[in-house]
Amino acid sequence: MQHPQTLPSPLKIAAEIDAALAESGLAGPQVEREAIPLYLSFVEDMIDVEGESRIIFKQTSPRDIAKSLSHWAQEQGLTQAGLILALAEPKDEVLLLCGAHGTLTDMKRRKFLNFHQQIIDFIPLLMSHLKTATNQGL
Repeated sequence: MQHPQTLPSPLKIAAEIDAALAESGLAGPQVEREAIPLYLSFVEDMIDVEGESRIIFKQTSPRDIAKSLSHWAQEQGLTQAGLILALAEPKDEVLLLCGAHGTLTDMKRRKFLNFHQQIIDFIPLLMSHLKTATNQGL
């Protein structure tokens, strides 16, 4: 008794992979595969959940990013710890995606983690400054 061959052809498999990538948003020339721009894109999406206030972090220093994030966190009622925790998710996602894309060399990984850490390091200072300014009515 012979069973019919049910394995898909290599072209069918490739087409299904392409369709899955397109559906997940991971296909096309506009897809970012470098860690820092991808991270900034994820953070922008985190802030712009309802499409109300669009913040764009392209070509921005870690201090300026932390300042914008601190203002946003204050408006949202997030604590310093809550903001830092919220930033861990996009960081982890970037590490996974860039690793999967094969674009995360050791040097790029260190650069990205350093960039992320610089933002995290500025947050306590900036949030305490915002809290002080708010308490003084400035």
